[in-house]
Amino acid sequence: MELSRRGFFGVAGSVAAFGWLGAPSASAGPGAPVPPLPAPIPDLPPPTDPSPLNFASPPLRRFVTDLPRLPTAAASGTLTAQSSIHTYHPDLPATTVLGYHDGILGPTLEARHGVPTTVSFVNSIDVNPLADAVDLTMHGATEEDRTNPRTTVHLHGAPSRPDSDGHPMVTWRRGGVQTNRYANDQEAATLWYHDHAMANTRLNVQAGLAGFYLLRDEFDTGRADNPLGLPAGEFEVPIVVQDRTFNADGTLQPRLARYQPNGYNQGGQFGDVAVVNGVAWPRMTVRRTLYRLRLLQGSNSRTYRFAFSNGMRFTVIGGDQGLLDEPVDTDHIVMTSGERADLLVDFSTLTPGESVTLVNTALNGVGNAAIAVPALPEIMRFDADQTVAEPVRVPTRLRGAPGLPPAIAPATTDGVARTRVMTFLGRVDLDRTAAVLPLMGSINNLPFLTDDVDLARAGTTEIWHIVNVFPIEHPVHLHLARFRILGRQKLWSAGYMTTSPPPLEHDIRWAPDPTPFLIGERAAPAAWEAGWKDTTLVEPDSVLTILVHWPSVDDLGFDPDAPIPVPDDAEHPHGTPQDVRGYTWHCHNLEHQDHDMMQQIRVHG
Repeated sequence: MELSRRGFFGVAGSVAAFGWLGAPSASAGPGAPVPPLPAPIPDLPPPTDPSPLNFASPPLRRFVTDLPRLPTAAASGTLTAQSSIHTYHPDLPATTVLGYHDGILGPTLEARHGVPTTVSFVNSIDVNPLADAVDLTMHGATEEDRTNPRTTVHLHGAPSRPDSDGHPMVTWRRGGVQTNRYANDQEAATLWYHDHAMANTRLNVQAGLAGFYLLRDEFDTGRADNPLGLPAGEFEVPIVVQDRTFNADGTLQPRLARYQPNGYNQGGQFGDVAVVNGVAWPRMTVRRTLYRLRLLQGSNSRTYRFAFSNGMRFTVIGGDQGLLDEPVDTDHIVMTSGERADLLVDFSTLTPGESVTLVNTALNGVGNAAIAVPALPEIMRFDADQTVAEPVRVPTRLRGAPGLPPAIAPATTDGVARTRVMTFLGRVDLDRTAAVLPLMGSINNLPFLTDDVDLARAGTTEIWHIVNVFPIEHPVHLHLARFRILGRQKLWSAGYMTTSPPPLEHDIRWAPDPTPFLIGERAAPAAWEAGWKDTTLVEPDSVLTILVHWPSVDDLGFDPDAPIPVPDDAEHPHGTPQDVRGYTWHCHNLEHQDHDMMQQIRVHG
């Protein structure tokens, strides 16, 4: 669809006529939908200088700390969420953080395909480092969360049993023990575990409650003699990238904008310091050979475009749900919050003593530009050592040949059970009038605690059109299901919302057909997005189309609609109901997830 000059100004007039969309109304309940822009606006370079309206970290030297190697443990036994003292950078004082052991983050858990495991998570948190940021206007958050925060653990990317998936409404306070059982029936993949407590996820993860979960199989064994010929041992390095802002006393600053009152979720946490494996702007000495970097994009809100400072190319061999069919040669990769990428990087092209920096070249969408999201151009540095390492070749194929896993089946739409339209939009939140920007996210114009819950059938495939009418990107994550990306297409959001205005009330489903308002051709997924995924980017003013597969009861080995008990040592923040059922899917911008871009879906067997 193309817009003429007359059509463009006609749309602008129509949007002006619908001025009620952006203004609170006495009858609007939680507030009215936020209006769209008249037309899509190109991305903009991030500001090179900090905005005086935003918080900024004190000056920190870059690349003075060695990258920590995360400890590895078997995916079994007990992990303890606890408070401890950690130093992010030698120029900052030590501060309190959270981790699933004594230290920040958690150990890298390793599991074997087909070998079930049980992991218990104990909440022993005695100091909440982000206590002042607890938002008492959000689901079930109370003053007690400041001193005794609720936790629950979600294994991101795994088709877990309902009672082991980390449902955000079933949580544990200090002394509670969450016991999760994982079947580990999927192929080898880079998964991760992190907190998922309702209204507190963004704070618990920002403080450190996250860790890798590497699933191995007979092909991707993790040993030097693995059939795929992939780097292993010291040459396989899990790396989690997060952005953080620091106060001068070393504590985390969870807010972006100074004008937003403390204790209010502001809708996005965008730091000005790159934190990798828990330290700020680290360096890593590498031998001049091939490395496997298991990259986790663990930031709360930011989307990155990763590349190397010298323009050198690298290879993507896998994504969220495992290996691709064949390696993808590229000079960059775009990753949004929660995504994983399996990279092969050949440092043999460097001369002894030469350095190369992992950089971020992402631009700001108009929404991020409006709030002056800071630039984060450098992530970490790699320094080539003096020794000569044995060269290692990149595999020519990863699937679909003798001795390799089977090829990924084509993303066919044959046999699709149903097609859904899901909408991402913003609303004014009248419960938060003390906030300067009292906004909130919404899916389908429904609150999380809606009675209008979607139903799916186990063992079926669906097409989802996820419509984003807001000028801010959203990472979308589905629990239990996995999906293939069919494409992305720009949307004339103003025409879409003007023709079918969202209801003022926040409890009436709104998901009109976007087809008449699509612009241009649908763009195919990037080459590195060709495999199965569980998380991906929904661009501003666009429609993401995905092919969603719900696993069958036989494949799962359990009933996905089984009731989730609330154990005696756990709690439901809205009072214990007879049972909790279903899974969630949500925006993985954790600030958006907490308020209110998360929906439940029940999967019937």
